[in-house]
Amino acid sequence: MRIRQLTLASSDPAAQAAFWSGTLGLPVRERGDGAIEVQLRDSMIRFEQATSQIDPRYHFAINIPRGQIEDAAASMAERHELLAFHDDPDEQEGATIVRTDRGASTFCFLDAGGNVVELIASPHLDNDSDASFGPACFLEVAEIGVATTDIGSTREGIQEVLGADVHWGGREGWLLTAIGDDHGVVIVAPTGRGWIPIGLPARPLPTMIVADGPRSREIILAEGPYHIRAVANH
Repeated sequence: MRIRQLTLASSDPAAQAAFWSGTLGLPVRERGDGAIEVQLRDSMIRFEQATSQIDPRYHFAINIPRGQIEDAAASMAERHELLAFHDDPDEQEGATIVRTDRGASTFCFLDAGGNVVELIASPHLDNDSDASFGPACFLEVAEIGVATTDIGSTREGIQEVLGADVHWGGREGWLLTAIGDDHGVVIVAPTGRGWIPIGLPARPLPTMIVADGPRSREIILAEGPYHIRAVANH
């Protein structure tokens, strides 16, 4: 599943523009409505001005070429702080690069809006690159987390619209359900569950997801609200 566009709320889109462009070097467009758009190779992330009633902080992830996690972490650490794991029984104390139980290597940082951003190098994707790590290595949106008080109906609605299967989780003992595949997933989390590695509480926030799908469909779930649209990829 390829997530083509992700629209998120931001308390300060201008600060996000400065971070994603100035700190990370990605192409950023400023829109007349005050929104800014960050261009990845195959996806776009749009930050829109949030209402004053919310302080939006999301978890989302971006795929980078497999085999480049060490170079990516070294490059990022020169310009921005990486998040370390502390008091996590599954990870070495102070670790920044970790390996998931699905074999991917990842690390996280906070962007200018306080979002937990994860970079993922997955061995399951054929996306090798001989180039040194840089802005062109931010390939596509890999994950977006959504929070809900009704896991079952939210999962069913997302699956129906995107025509996607559960990729991982969703079983007895799992708090998270990832819908999609190695390219991209929507992660459904119970409200209040903490996003690693800092325990950022998951909560419903305005989110729009546009992804490739077997047929064009869309749904709006009031809780975020979450606006999810599939665009036929044939």
